[in-house]
Amino acid sequence: METPITVEASRRIVPRGSLLRLRDQLVIAVILCVATYFALLRIAEAKNEAVVGGEVIALDVHRRPELEALQRLRSQAATLGDPDLTDRLDRLREGRELLVAPLLGPERWAVFVESLSLVRRIYVRHQALLDPVAHLYRTPRPDIPRSYQEAHAWIGLAGALRHELAHYDGLRAESRAYESELAWYQARRPFLDRLPDEERRAWQWGLESAILSARKARETATGVTAAAPP
Repeated sequence: METPITVEASRRIVPRGSLLRLRDQLVIAVILCVATYFALLRIAEAKNEAVVGGEVIALDVHRRPELEALQRLRSQAATLGDPDLTDRLDRLREGRELLVAPLLGPERWAVFVESLSLVRRIYVRHQALLDPVAHLYRTPRPDIPRSYQEAHAWIGLAGALRHELAHYDGLRAESRAYESELAWYQARRPFLDRLPDEERRAWQWGLESAILSARKARETATGVTAAAPP
């Protein structure tokens, strides 16, 4: 004899059609969530790109001049005793978190931009990467030896990228990011002391010039006096 279905048991039985409808609703909900995420991601990317002028270039294998410029930066960073800088930049590049911004204003070497807590990227100005001397010395300075200009420009580019990496790593306040940048400059001194005399003089001049520029920029951005120690 079959066991009768009690009232309590019958209440736990869900019709098969209802199960299918519930599964369909879950599938639709997941699809909507994914679609919403990618829509917000695209909005965040568009907001980021708008900040840097609306045009960006990915640093991939099709961009040989830009990749060669990164290799030059690697060589200069090694001279400055910071080979980890370009290793870090390479990881960001591979994750499309380091991009080139051709329309970024001439007042910036690079900039960190975050939108909707979804897109966090560092953008480097195109000219600053390809020709840091031309970026820095928009007005020709024949009174400054070329080697001194190059040292100043490469240190300035590397220091600016360290500044933006500090923002990327969570330092939101400009004052804190400038502290990080200035501390990085100071840490280069022992490495420059090992260079041959003429090369050392050029790099030391470039280092002092970059420190002075960073202090002036900090004063403009935060109101902290440029005469204050890092």
